[in-house]
Amino acid sequence: MIKKRLLAIITLVCLTISCSSDDDPRDNYPQNKDITFSITSSDDNRLSEIEYTIEGDGVNILEASYSESHLPNAKSYLSQSIPYSTSLGIHYKDNSGGGVGIPFNPYVIKLEIKVDSKVVAEKETTINESGTVEFLNFIFY
Repeated sequence: MIKKRLLAIITLVCLTISCSSDDDPRDNYPQNKDITFSITSSDDNRLSEIEYTIEGDGVNILEASYSESHLPNAKSYLSQSIPYSTSLGIHYKDNSGGGVGIPFNPYVIKLEIKVDSKVVAEKETTINESGTVEFLNFIFY
């Protein structure tokens, strides 16, 4: 009985000592990153709303555009200080509805987020009706 308890205690101590605590990912932040948002479209003449966001502890950037001639669209933020758990986002809303009785012509958009020239998030989708909203997000962990 004593041998079993002693063996259990030794095993527990060995396991506890051998398990190293993982580094806290927050220790690697803040980091300076080059961030690029982009939107391309198969039809560049669409009335739409575009928003790019960078949100985190101490950083809150919102860039917005509303136009029928801003596609393709790209925005870069060079050497941006990025705290842990910072969220990057693209919000796209189509507002290109025609008049009553005019059919909507579908088109394709591609949303892309790059960090240090590497694509970290992308999405391609067909816009089938006016008012369609699409999002793309990436979070630093």
